[in-house]
Amino acid sequence: MSTITPEAIQAGTYNVDPSHSNVGFAVRHMGIATVRGNFKKFEGKVEAGANGLTLSGTVEAASVDTGDQNRDGHLQSPEFFDAAQFPQITFSSTGAEPAADGKIKLTGDITIKGVTKPIELVGELAENGQDPWGNERIGFEVAGKVDRREFGLEWNQTLPNGNLLVANDVKLIVSVSAVKA
Repeated sequence: MSTITPEAIQAGTYNVDPSHSNVGFAVRHMGIATVRGNFKKFEGKVEAGANGLTLSGTVEAASVDTGDQNRDGHLQSPEFFDAAQFPQITFSSTGAEPAADGKIKLTGDITIKGVTKPIELVGELAENGQDPWGNERIGFEVAGKVDRREFGLEWNQTLPNGNLLVANDVKLIVSVSAVKA
């Protein structure tokens, strides 16, 4: 992914294209392996203009998919996302600025299980331009991390070797292709 600056993005509103985007996460399991998952249902919007870049998005918590139905059911339960009571996870950026090595840093607020905390996401803006159907597109990929306990996702087990069944730090990875409205 070659990088561009936020100023190079044509001003306007861009809607996230879910069929060409991904909202995912990764977390250590038993201190041994990394389990990855994503959310199948989400939407978002990018605003580009004189005030810079802003991003907002919503994820349906019940759409979590780790490739294991039992684990997905547990993640949807009150011990984790409590998707019945808190059906959405939201993000709203509060700022965007250049970061080291041509990257971009997005700051914002993420709300999980009714708790809102600040988060920093760092990544790259992709080349932008027209797709084969004449739509103006932009893209980016950013990542950050949260301590799941800060959002009330505290369920865990300590294993005989002292490791936790589920690590507390969760990496978030967002890869977006968005189409100008």
